[in-house]
Amino acid sequence: MIHLVEQQTGYRVTVDVISGIYEHAQMISARPEAPAHIIQVNADRRQHADYIVAVQCGMLLQLWSDPANVPGMSFEKAKCDFLAGKWAKTKQLAALPAETAARTANFYVESLLRQLNSTPLEIRVANLCYESCPSLRDMQAESFTAHLRGISEAFSPKIKEIAPPDVFQKNVAMNAALALNWARLSGSRMCLLPYESTGHVDAGQKLLDIVDAASAHTSENHMRTVDAWAEELSLRTLYRWELSNRCS
Repeated sequence: MIHLVEQQTGYRVTVDVISGIYEHAQMISARPEAPAHIIQVNADRRQHADYIVAVQCGMLLQLWSDPANVPGMSFEKAKCDFLAGKWAKTKQLAALPAETAARTANFYVESLLRQLNSTPLEIRVANLCYESCPSLRDMQAESFTAHLRGISEAFSPKIKEIAPPDVFQKNVAMNAALALNWARLSGSRMCLLPYESTGHVDAGQKLLDIVDAASAHTSENHMRTVDAWAEELSLRTLYRWELSNRCS
């Protein structure tokens, strides 16, 4: 996977370990003035490092399908602020100090947009790794099961108490799409139990169907899928795409 990235993008890939991050990994894409893709694996996920690096490489392969037009999502600040202001007045956040409510609402908006941008990519890359890296399937199963267990914490009473219903529904729909795809790959429906018992499978299936309808691993397809998800989730006005030329 590293070789494919270096061959397609024209930049080398460097891998390192990092501590103190929440994500499985951080990835910094190359550009002419910094000519290397940097993948930093969370030290706490070291046991799954090979699979995590394969995932990051899969993301690079898709986003860099055309190195002259690498997409980046930029937030529309005024519209994001408007939605955050609306969410800050909901029952779940209005009980907090005004500054805390505003900060929390802004966090929800930005987190949902990042999830919107990353989850279709996660689904496609999971499929790519499953097909292209059969030797990593056991590690993929361990890593994905742990990831799905972590995101299912959205159903905990503590989270639901402070998440406006609109935030909760959008987050869980995207999580359900990810779980549905893994259930299909792995042949086990255990990861779907939280979504089946709470009636969120249909919302996730709608999103997964959008991914399945446009399965090519290209940056153009990624943007088209994200836009379709955003329409389904009423998030389309909150961001814009910016394309950059990363040719070496």
